[in-house]
Amino acid sequence: MTCSRVRPARVDDAEALTQIAVRATKHNGYDDDAISRFMPALKINLTLIAAGLVFVAEDEQGVPRGYVSLRPTGMGGLILLEGIFVDPACSRSLVGTRLFAAAVEHSRKMAGSVILIYSSPHAVDFYARLGATRIGMTPFVFSPDVQLSMFAFTIPPSGETAAGAA
Repeated sequence: MTCSRVRPARVDDAEALTQIAVRATKHNGYDDDAISRFMPALKINLTLIAAGLVFVAEDEQGVPRGYVSLRPTGMGGLILLEGIFVDPACSRSLVGTRLFAAAVEHSRKMAGSVILIYSSPHAVDFYARLGATRIGMTPFVFSPDVQLSMFAFTIPPSGETAAGAA
């Protein structure tokens, strides 16, 4: 499957996007108990959709295959990547890379200079390949036994792209 376009999310995408997050998390080996604990982080934030901070990758038929969500922090140019989730059927098909490129572009429009990322253990290599720098570790607030890697991605000047994020 290919991603034909990335577009702003609509409120009517919410259930499908939450289900993508659940499927992607299950695909990473988490069981139903873990999914229940993680649900506050997996459920799509309607306020972020309404604010134009969620972007959907869809296939040729218009079916959502992944999404990325952002949040401004109010701290001088720092943007929080709320998450990137890709349907397991589209793993390793550059959907995540296209979504990250959309996040970089939108962050630039918000005068962002750095994207802060809290990465699941399963996505560490993905963010490193895109040029993010690992800056630490922190426990996942909804399941402290899971350690998240913290990354910082410096947004390149307009006209330049991140490694692999084109």
